[in-house]
Amino acid sequence: MKIVIGYESYHGNTRTMAYALERGAREAGSDTVIRNIRQIKPFDVKSADVVVVATPTYHQKPPSNVRYFMKNYDDFDFSGKTAFVLGSCEELGDAIDQTIDFFRSKGATVLTPPIRVKGKPTKADLESCQQKGSELATT
Repeated sequence: MKIVIGYESYHGNTRTMAYALERGAREAGSDTVIRNIRQIKPFDVKSADVVVVATPTYHQKPPSNVRYFMKNYDDFDFSGKTAFVLGSCEELGDAIDQTIDFFRSKGATVLTPPIRVKGKPTKADLESCQQKGSELATT
């Protein structure tokens, strides 16, 4: 199982969550790739079984690098791929919902509910991320 994780993080919260998820997936035996979302390559996405986007919410929308990812993959068919979204937010977490909508519109099977953390993730939040990574490894 190959899992590609792209993250964007302004204060380190979402990145910390992404790395906890990656650790769980790797320890469960998955081949993982984790990078800032701007560094995710088409080969990574094409060869992945699962695509994860970790995004904060910035002014009620995904930050520019996450929107850049969506624009670059607007013509990509995610059918046959599983997607998962997680992130930190201060308010509603609209970026998470918008990213889920993007994956659904491109044919991905989106696993829900997403992981939403308000502000800085707690130890329990990071354990949830790691557990989700382990679950994704057996999807």
